[in-house]
Amino acid sequence: MKRIVWVLIGAIMLAAAAYTLRPRPLPVAMGAPVRTTVREYIAEEAKTRLDAEYLIDMPIAGTLERIEWKAGDMLEAGDVIARIEPFELERQIRGMEFLIEQARAQVEGVDVGKPKPEDLAAAALRVKEAADALRIAEKDKTIAEIDFADAERALQRARTLRAEGVVSQAEFDEAERRYKGLEQNIARVRLAAEAAAKNLEIATLNEQRLRDSVDDNEFLRTVHEADIARLEAQLEILRRDLERCVIRAPVSGPILEKYVEDRRVLLPGTPIVKMGDMATLEIESDVLSEEVVKVKPGNPVEISGRALGEATHTGTVKRIYPSAFMKISALGIEQQRVKVIIAFDEPVPALRPGTRLDVKIVTAENQDVLAVPERATFRREGQWHVFTVENGRARITPVTIGLKNDDWAEIVSGIAPDAIVVTEPRNDLEDNARVTPKR
Repeated sequence: MKRIVWVLIGAIMLAAAAYTLRPRPLPVAMGAPVRTTVREYIAEEAKTRLDAEYLIDMPIAGTLERIEWKAGDMLEAGDVIARIEPFELERQIRGMEFLIEQARAQVEGVDVGKPKPEDLAAAALRVKEAADALRIAEKDKTIAEIDFADAERALQRARTLRAEGVVSQAEFDEAERRYKGLEQNIARVRLAAEAAAKNLEIATLNEQRLRDSVDDNEFLRTVHEADIARLEAQLEILRRDLERCVIRAPVSGPILEKYVEDRRVLLPGTPIVKMGDMATLEIESDVLSEEVVKVKPGNPVEISGRALGEATHTGTVKRIYPSAFMKISALGIEQQRVKVIIAFDEPVPALRPGTRLDVKIVTAENQDVLAVPERATFRREGQWHVFTVENGRARITPVTIGLKNDDWAEIVSGIAPDAIVVTEPRNDLEDNARVTPKR
């Protein structure tokens, strides 16, 4: 009986030892694949910047008044940033206005020196009178020449008849006296006709001289009018410079830098302040050159960061720089990176230039696909695998992976939608190992 009792006790102890030392199921996290949207993205740090910055300088030479604004002050478009002392320009404008008035008076003087309309009318009347006198003289000359020809023929006939004794001496003397009188008269009317012709010529020349003198001084008008145009152009420049004495903000935004503090005499082009246009706030991120090949303008971007609190904003890739540059990482590693510019889809008023943010540039997206947690996948011999659970045991199952990010991995093939997958494989988990759901 003692031997039997000891045998039973030994068997019980062996059974207890075997039960205690047998392999126990490993507790693991497991679950079924889900259908969701998987996005592939590049996560990088970034910072905000202004696309449009305005360097405001001296538009003209002059004395700049003291600027009261400080760096960081917000201005609205049209606000007065600074003023330039206008006294000298105002005096130059007044002097230029006097010169223009003087030139206009000289133009009026050209008209004063011209013959008056009444002078031209009087000259024309004298020409008409001379022409009329000439016509009368020519008529008198024609009549006198006819009378003289008749008297000459009568004298010739009287001389013949006197020789024949037909006419008396008295009749011959009368004919001779009439001839000589008409001879003197024709000489007079001829002289009168010549004088009338000369008078008409003189009157015509006088009228022509007056008419020609109308345009004699027109070149002076052209000179004075050109001078007025030159002075008015200079006056316009001075007036524009006077307007530029008030320097206004071109856009709404902050003063980024202030270069001049006190009242000073400055030359044109001297920087005064630098402003930024808050409407052009954008994000700059440096992406690894081997990853930037996946990025295209128009890719959506998720924007987050401590400056935004719990909120997440969206943006779009706006521009990619053409060349890379070398940058030392926080671990001291040399990296080739490319600048990528991202535009906000909607304005974020709380942000300022230089604010640090985190961005995720989405390079691909598949919607309503079968996916498992990214931690559930692992590579072995160049092939992606997951652990599936069948009858309480973990089985290494090869799968084909599509898009993948830090949270999800798209399963293209390899497991069914109702499969159970180990979502967080343990380092000591092996194929065919017994597993149990982790609490």
